[in-house]
Amino acid sequence: MRKLIFYTLFLTFISSSAQKFGIRGGVTTATLTGNYDAYDFDFRKSFSPGYKAGLVGNFELSNIIIFKPEISYISYSIRQKINNENGIYDLEQSHNVIAMDFNFDVKLPSRWSVVFGMGFHYLLFNNNVLNTNNSTYIFNDDINDTVDKNSDPFANINICYTIGNNILLDLEYRHLLDNWGVADITNENELINSDNRSVKLHMINLSVAILF
Repeated sequence: MRKLIFYTLFLTFISSSAQKFGIRGGVTTATLTGNYDAYDFDFRKSFSPGYKAGLVGNFELSNIIIFKPEISYISYSIRQKINNENGIYDLEQSHNVIAMDFNFDVKLPSRWSVVFGMGFHYLLFNNNVLNTNNSTYIFNDDINDTVDKNSDPFANINICYTIGNNILLDLEYRHLLDNWGVADITNENELINSDNRSVKLHMINLSVAILF
């Protein structure tokens, strides 16, 4: 409840205090990398597009630096293949999160700029689709009670191109700073979780924002 209040206050801050504020929408994808031999993390095979939508603020701190706080709703999926003594499983997990970002935009020549900062994801809910032996099983968040709903920290960097004065095109890379862990799918139905292990999450976002 306290986090919901905090996000509401942050949203109010963006919309009321920024010199400009805008709406943003776009597509996103996430993939995993790790060193678990039983888990196949392939960037191309794990590609699964999702979407994001939210509000962004625009504070001009100087002629070349802009502070851009942002709050958004993101839906993305991750795919993995699990190969252990109990069988081979294809697993897809969809995540729905509230993201809060604190970014700084540094202007470059010819309407380009580089943006860097950090953000947090707070998990709202997730669904899991398991394929094995030509059968499909769909589970909700209850299958994985070990999922950590606390905020995941991300490092952000992106390239932004400005059209006119009010349209922003962004290509963003996000890297999860805390490593995730994985557990045996046959062990108390535990799937990927936020335990600090050696699985890394990478995200790429392509979005457009309109400032008012």
